[in-house]
Amino acid sequence: YNHVRMLHIIPTGRTLKMIHRLSELLTQYFMKYGQATDKAEVYIYGIECFISEFIGNLLLLIVAILWHQISAMIIWTLSFLLIRTQLGGFHCKTHFSCLCLSTSIGIFSLLINRFWLYHPSFCIPTYIACLFIIYHFAPIKHPNHPLSANQIQHARAKCLRNFFVLSVLSIILYLCHLPYYSSICSGIIGSCILALMSLKKQFLTKTDMLIL
Repeated sequence: YNHVRMLHIIPTGRTLKMIHRLSELLTQYFMKYGQATDKAEVYIYGIECFISEFIGNLLLLIVAILWHQISAMIIWTLSFLLIRTQLGGFHCKTHFSCLCLSTSIGIFSLLINRFWLYHPSFCIPTYIACLFIIYHFAPIKHPNHPLSANQIQHARAKCLRNFFVLSVLSIILYLCHLPYYSSICSGIIGSCILALMSLKKQFLTKTDMLIL
């Protein structure tokens, strides 16, 4: 029954058109009464991003409430963002695909939380694999956001620091017999999955260019 209720809150094409229209109206207001100086398209895009992220977070919150995992979702979100913001990762072409991907990652993380609870020993090789990804690839390069050598080094150091803090925290939670270490593990994995998706996309793009 909960899964049927979830279908009614998934954005449709009509909803996305409403988001775009709302973004246009807000942009017109800011251009007329605010201190907007950039082009209208910039504000429309930014407002659409904000609304899409808000809907995605709201959707995950509703799912967490239905599954009685609000605390787990909050901890997962914080862990995910601490790594994701420095590691970078996959970027979708549309707001809808981004919304679907982020929501799917969150729901998948809630589903695998039980796996870490029943098999905590698997967290060790998982953390080692995530550490390898972060150390060798953070931050993920993106053509629209070029970084200098100093920025890359700084972002990698912050990502490694966040990773070690989360790892130590998860160990403490495990030793205290608190189940929230599984949410931390899922958050780290979720961010690394997006990083691997971005690396795969970059590899396929380079391969296609070589073939051409």
